[in-house]
Amino acid sequence: MRSNRINAAAQEAQQRPGPRQAVELASAVHASVQAGDYKMQPQRLQAAGGAAISAIDRAMENAGVDAALLIGWRGLMFADLGRPQEALAELERSFQTQPNELAGRNLVIVYGAANLPDKVGATCAATCNVLTDSDDKLQMIALCRKNMNAASNEGEMSWMSPELVAWYQAENAARLSAEIDAMNARRERDRYEQQVVRQTEQCSLSCKESGLRCQNRCDGDRRCEDRCVEINRACVDRCGSQAYQQLEQ
Repeated sequence: MRSNRINAAAQEAQQRPGPRQAVELASAVHASVQAGDYKMQPQRLQAAGGAAISAIDRAMENAGVDAALLIGWRGLMFADLGRPQEALAELERSFQTQPNELAGRNLVIVYGAANLPDKVGATCAATCNVLTDSDDKLQMIALCRKNMNAASNEGEMSWMSPELVAWYQAENAARLSAEIDAMNARRERDRYEQQVVRQTEQCSLSCKESGLRCQNRCDGDRRCEDRCVEINRACVDRCGSQAYQQLEQ
């Protein structure tokens, strides 16, 4: 399936050499690299990565606001091809063109591994400024805190502006509160369901007792006993129906 995705993306990039098609091809190749598809086939990797870079180069002419993203993907392709110096240069060029999450995340990892906290912090601050999705921003902050290589919370967060710290604390507090509310709601629901189950069991037991008393009065009359059994089943069904209605509410 990954191979089919690459082939389809390559064909589309040939027919319509735009930024979207170039990114789709590079993304497909990158996914295959991460999955280990090329470990035993380096020549195939060179061909696929080269095709993706060519597609990016063709799309650059009319990239417009997508230029930084395309350059970032070019950097990732160089990384996948085992060309780290070119990869770093392109990721930095992408971020200089316009701060973006793709280049920012990868640069933070590279700078963190090189123990360059100043560069980590500067990249993190610029990246968080352009992120609009709360989940993406929280994930970025977590990545940044890890790659600051600091020994304290203060060190991990030293790059964050007062406004970002305030947002971070408020967002975490809101999510924790929502988590607690959801947990309490689940507990209350479980308690209610257990109560309904107990009521249903008591209801069914009452049906069984009534059925036995009915059969005892039959004095061996088979038709009478059969009627008692049917009455018992109907009674049990009513218990179950009532329980279902309660749970639906």
